[in-house]
Amino acid sequence: MNLSRWQNYDNHEKSLLLSEIGSVVRNRVMPPRRYTLVHPDAKLSDAEANEIYQWTHAERGLLRHPPGK
Repeated sequence: MNLSRWQNYDNHEKSLLLSEIGSVVRNRVMPPRRYTLVHPDAKLSDAEANEIYQWTHAERGLLRHPPGK
């Protein structure tokens, strides 16, 4: 995933990427343990992980049902 190219991805690709982001955050795969060992401030609280998950879920909904359409 390259966020600088986000607008070049079609809605299906965006939805898959958002799903993957939500999944890895919710399942505590990201940030990786080896990274948080060196950067302990990078650990996500339960609330932060849930907020990211909820955001990805909402954005996927907007891709399926854009406002005004």
